[in-house]
Amino acid sequence: MSHKHPTFLRRARLAPLAAAAALIAATSGVALAQSNQSGPVSVLPTADQTSSGPVNAQNTSNVQYTSFPNNGVVNGNGVDALAIGNQHRLDTNAAAALTINNQPLMQPTVDIAQQVSGTVSSTTSGLIGVNAANVAGNHDGDTASVSNNEASAAATGSTAVGTLRITGTAVDMSTPATAAVTQGQAATGTVSAITSMVQVGIRLNQTGGVNPANAMDNLGLSVSGNQVEASAQANTTQAGIQVQASSVNVGADANSSVDQVAEGAVLGVSSAGLLGIRVQGTPNRAMTDSTLGVSSNQVQASAGGNQQTSALQITASGDVVQAPGTALATTANQANGGLVLAASAVTTLGIDNQKTGSANNSYSVAGNSVSAQADGNSGSNRTAVAAAGSISGAVLETTNSQTQSGPVVAAGAQVGSLGVQTLDSSNDTMSVSGNLVQAQAQGSSAINQTRAGASNIEGSLATTANTQVHAGGAVVAGASATRIGSSSTSLSGTSLTVSGNQLSAEATAASATNDAQLGADNAVTQSGAVVGNTQSHAMGDVEASTGSNLVGAATTSASNATLVVSGNQFNATAASQKADNLARVNATNGVADSGAVVTNVQDHQAGNVSATVAGLTSLSPSPTPVPMLIGLRADTASGSSLTITGNQGASDAIVNQASNQVSLAGSRIDGSSAAFLYNAQNVQSGNAESLTRINLGVAGNNLAPTTRADGHELVVSNNQFSANASQNQAVNSLEMDAVSTLGTGGLQPVLLGSVQNAAGNTSATTEMQILSGSSVASDASGNTTITGNQASSLARANVANNQLTLAAGTQASDQFALLVNAQGNTGAVSSTASLLAGGTAANRLDGDITTTGNQALAVAAGNTSLNSVQVAAGTALNSGSVVGLLNAQANSGAVVATASLNANGFTRGSSLNLSGNTASATAVGNNAENVVNVSALPGQQMASAALTSNQVNSGNVSAVVSGSYSASGTASTSGINVSGNRSSAVAIGNRATSSMTLGVQ
Repeated sequence: MSHKHPTFLRRARLAPLAAAAALIAATSGVALAQSNQSGPVSVLPTADQTSSGPVNAQNTSNVQYTSFPNNGVVNGNGVDALAIGNQHRLDTNAAAALTINNQPLMQPTVDIAQQVSGTVSSTTSGLIGVNAANVAGNHDGDTASVSNNEASAAATGSTAVGTLRITGTAVDMSTPATAAVTQGQAATGTVSAITSMVQVGIRLNQTGGVNPANAMDNLGLSVSGNQVEASAQANTTQAGIQVQASSVNVGADANSSVDQVAEGAVLGVSSAGLLGIRVQGTPNRAMTDSTLGVSSNQVQASAGGNQQTSALQITASGDVVQAPGTALATTANQANGGLVLAASAVTTLGIDNQKTGSANNSYSVAGNSVSAQADGNSGSNRTAVAAAGSISGAVLETTNSQTQSGPVVAAGAQVGSLGVQTLDSSNDTMSVSGNLVQAQAQGSSAINQTRAGASNIEGSLATTANTQVHAGGAVVAGASATRIGSSSTSLSGTSLTVSGNQLSAEATAASATNDAQLGADNAVTQSGAVVGNTQSHAMGDVEASTGSNLVGAATTSASNATLVVSGNQFNATAASQKADNLARVNATNGVADSGAVVTNVQDHQAGNVSATVAGLTSLSPSPTPVPMLIGLRADTASGSSLTITGNQGASDAIVNQASNQVSLAGSRIDGSSAAFLYNAQNVQSGNAESLTRINLGVAGNNLAPTTRADGHELVVSNNQFSANASQNQAVNSLEMDAVSTLGTGGLQPVLLGSVQNAAGNTSATTEMQILSGSSVASDASGNTTITGNQASSLARANVANNQLTLAAGTQASDQFALLVNAQGNTGAVSSTASLLAGGTAANRLDGDITTTGNQALAVAAGNTSLNSVQVAAGTALNSGSVVGLLNAQANSGAVVATASLNANGFTRGSSLNLSGNTASATAVGNNAENVVNVSALPGQQMASAALTSNQVNSGNVSAVVSGSYSASGTASTSGINVSGNRSSAVAIGNRATSSMTLGVQ
């Protein structure tokens, strides 16, 4: 391979690419081999490790005190278990496995091989905190704190650090340099880490009856900053080569490589029965005037098949020169065929007060998290050269390959009770805020970077290539909490706030972030940056779900209680394949005969992709799960208020998703420079399904209606819930930006092409119920306000946003700019949004009824694209330039959008306002917006330009809207207003908006 690249167009013929490497590894430990001699050194640190027998670590420990003193602290304790099959690490103070200082090199090599065929397991169990079973006597004003304790279990099949470090003044790399790590886990090599804690926190069980001497007033109890963890990993490694010198001459190949194979099961399980505070002892004396807090605690579990970071980094204070036919490369290969499971579970996270008659207490449950993460393959790869002087002839390659074929990669995070449980609550203050339940499952994920930075770059090429194959197996993520908020027999005079809590689940079969970048303070000449991404999904479903049966309060009776449920978020995201690709060449003083290329190919052959936000009866789109109740579950609600505001939720199911960017920028862009972007996405079969089901307001226990009485006020406002589903989505951006001139000395092609084909079905459904129960007619209810809520659904088979931009500060010549978008869909597309506000006219309420500004919006489309070509020159755009845009869309699938909004009310003697509500359904077979803008100063030559848009729709397209705005009342009603409500249904086979502007600025 020659380091001379006379024009970038020659480089366009290079075979696709290379990709994947990461972080230079260890920064601590004694080197296995070091050298500071004066003569040449040939060294080969090797490590061969095989583990075939069982490796087991167990820890069963209790860290506690069993009495309840005046002031007790359990702080900073650790209960840990660690099991490792093979370990290759650095000793203290070593910089790398092999370090060579100031001497000639002779084939410096680090080679590590590890194999596990036996089981590796660790278990940790026990109890941490206060476990007082017999609390007697007067405890007025006592305190207890359980903080910053840790319980963990970790198991690793093989772990290694294989790094090479070379330092000196002028370094001559005349012989090959290699850092290589190979790791394997056999199918018999199960790796498991389990942490199971009965309790982390405070448990008080009062004895001694109701004797006045047994007071439990003014307590101060705190559980904070504790961690319960489990981590299991089959293979993990750091590999890399680091060179640091005043100048570097690369006369031979340098390669950092990792090969990993995992075939056995990997299990990471973390659980706690009680994480927080439990006070018992009924029918003993009540707890009053006390402050209880549970904050910033974590329960987390992780499980992974293969994990690696690999990096090759050259840093020079002067120049870096590379000989023809040599390469600086980072390569990684990962294959996972085993079960990967991560699970976190907590029965009670928060406060559980089981004492009757408690009153005037302050409860806070804030900032806690329960999380689980499962990864089949994960890698981070980097190849980089940084020189203060110049870089000449560099060939930089980063190559990543990942295969996932295991039965399942699953992550589950589950909480039973998150918040406060009391037998009864009187005049208490409760806050449940900022807590997180999160699950993430990924089949394969990678970050790949290839970069060069210098004052000048000449005759160099940076390539990044990523290949990911999902050969089979499901990818599943679920995050749930049975209840978030409060549960009490009765709430009397209590103030409860449930705010800022999150449920989040994300499942992705394959994801990659790839970039290749060249940056110079002066100039880049005869060089290129190339990114190639290829992803293939052969089979296996991808599912993400979040759910809760109740977010708010559950009680038999709520009287004169103030309840606020606000700003909580619920998200489920599922994707088969995701990619972010960037190729960039940037030079402050100019780019010549250089270019950048991104190629993205995603092929999904089979398997459904689904995302669900709903209740917990079922966590898949079929059968339909029950709605998630956000608000109050009670038989009666009298006095005070319930406010439900600013809550948000979304389910997103996308099969293929990509963001691609190509950029050339400098003061000038000269010669035969070029930029290419090609995006190809295909779904052969497999459905994309998203579902969101929510109930906002009040509901009775056991499906009975809730009685609102004595002026109980209800506000449901500004809540937004949505569902989004697509087969293919892409954002493509291609730009060439010069401060002065473009195209001096040769043709400059700038080509953007995007092709999308979808054969699977696409559906998005959002169902929102608001105050769907009915009130007892004989009781007097308060004001009811339902305003600014939105239920929306968006289903589109193919989505493309294409942007091509050319900009010259002065003149542009010999430009060939072309944008081509092609989309085809044969699958059915359906979008459904429904909002039921206020039940039916049989819902007879006292007080003012206001139902305004609510929206049910449904949009369905077969193909949709935004195509924009923007060409601007400060002075002239010569007639030798050509600008074109071609859009072609074909849809044969049925496209259906359905929206319904029911806003009904019956008032007994007060006012009723139904206004400004909107129901809208829009269905389009093909939808495109095409824009071409070409401009220069007056009197200059203009380029030729063309815009063509072809659309063919043969599928049924329908939009259906139904709604009811029914207002009625008794004869004594003070006023009824029904105005400004709107329903609209729009169905279009083909829709295109095209504009071309040729003229002066």
